[in-house]
Amino acid sequence: MSRAIRLPELAQLMHLQHGFCDDFQGFLTATSTAKYTVVTAVDGTVTQIDAAGGGVAIKSAAASASGNEDCYLAREAETFKPAADKPLSFGALVQATEDDINQNNLYVGLTDAVAADLLVNDGAGPKTSGTSLGFFKKDGGLNWWIHASLSTTQTSVELTAANSLDKVAHVGSGSAKQLLEIDFIPKNSTQADVIYKIDGVAVYKLTDWVFTSATDVQAVVGCKDGDASDEVTINLYGLYCYQAR
Repeated sequence: MSRAIRLPELAQLMHLQHGFCDDFQGFLTATSTAKYTVVTAVDGTVTQIDAAGGGVAIKSAAASASGNEDCYLAREAETFKPAADKPLSFGALVQATEDDINQNNLYVGLTDAVAADLLVNDGAGPKTSGTSLGFFKKDGGLNWWIHASLSTTQTSVELTAANSLDKVAHVGSGSAKQLLEIDFIPKNSTQADVIYKIDGVAVYKLTDWVFTSATDVQAVVGCKDGDASDEVTINLYGLYCYQAR
């Protein structure tokens, strides 16, 4: 008697969605086979965290840095795109430290064309053009911001107690790990709701975001120092992104 083959769950879902999940138990620096690219203008580094649970440490620069030096870890390649009928979920488990209080700049999320100065100098936030959905922090302040960009049309909102859905201010640096998540939920052929979550709690909802001219994006986590001789580090313990095919 013949029997049908029982496929593993991943194989059953392969035609429905695509994506990745990485907990960085091992890490290769930027090579043709690493699935990641380290982007830095000067001397930023990405190194394996040799501790229980794994992870990587993304460091902006050496202690002798002159300021405004950055480093990003970008997942290759641009395999995701905000689009109709293609919901998307992104998440990163991170923890950031800084030498001097309120001096770090951070970005966690999705964007196109990752390059040096994804975080603009002098605490100006993310780049001013392109397709992006993410969280960022800028020097001179404490809190995370949510960010959505479509070409030069951008929305950025600081997660103060007044602005956050849960009425709590969400600080971007500290000793605790934070799970940052973004759900892109298309409603029709032109509009989507984008829900931003921290540690499982919805903190902001961008309603009816128009995505029609969106381009392909990739997952990225990185930092930029905001002061001379600063050493900003963002530890990345897990990263995922999945989208309907």
